[in-house]
Amino acid sequence: MFWNRSRHTKVRVLMYHKFSAKQADAMTVTTAQLSNHLEVLTTKGFEFITVGDWLSYIYQGVALPRRPVLLTFDDAYASCLTLAYPVLKAFGARATLFVPTAYVGSTSSWDTDAAPLLTVEELRRLDPAVFELALHTHKHLSYGQASATEMANDLGACIAFFDDQNLPFVRALAYPYGSRPAEPSTYKEMVRMFQMNDIQAAFRIGNRINPLMPKNLYEINRLDIRGSDSLFTFRRKLWIGRLL
Repeated sequence: MFWNRSRHTKVRVLMYHKFSAKQADAMTVTTAQLSNHLEVLTTKGFEFITVGDWLSYIYQGVALPRRPVLLTFDDAYASCLTLAYPVLKAFGARATLFVPTAYVGSTSSWDTDAAPLLTVEELRRLDPAVFELALHTHKHLSYGQASATEMANDLGACIAFFDDQNLPFVRALAYPYGSRPAEPSTYKEMVRMFQMNDIQAAFRIGNRINPLMPKNLYEINRLDIRGSDSLFTFRRKLWIGRLL
């Protein structure tokens, strides 16, 4: 049920990576864990939105649910389709995939335990009722370590990939490693680059819960969801955010 905007509404953005049938670790959630997470969310009255839904509220005033939650999957691992998709479908859930476009159809070579990533054809065939695509830079680049020129070239290549492949995407970016420039002038250059390319939002980690209208649309917080966490810890993160 969708309602009018309210300053009391909060938006929780959950960050996932890989999925497995049985093996959990800091970067990998099992299908059983994902099912438990979605059951908690639906039982507590959360309703699933996408980045596109939130941006429609922010920029156009389109109403959101009373208790919105946004699922984000970084890196577009093949397991998002083979393992997570059936669970999402069963719960009527939706998710935004942040895609590092240089590695599509390859593996996550930046990982210590590299895993297969979705191919172009798999991205093209994703169920649009469940998955939405967005940007995760081109080369999984740490913007915190990059120059303004490197960021501009990388972002241009990322957007060009989606355009060349005729893949619909939302003009939002998740920072690899949650990393942004610390030096103020470089940060300003990044923001200027985002604005020139009509990037409407960018997601960090932060482990905090967001207001409905974030103060800085390029600093939206996500809750880091880990397979090594208990269900109790998941619930605590969901309600209070950062764990001390």
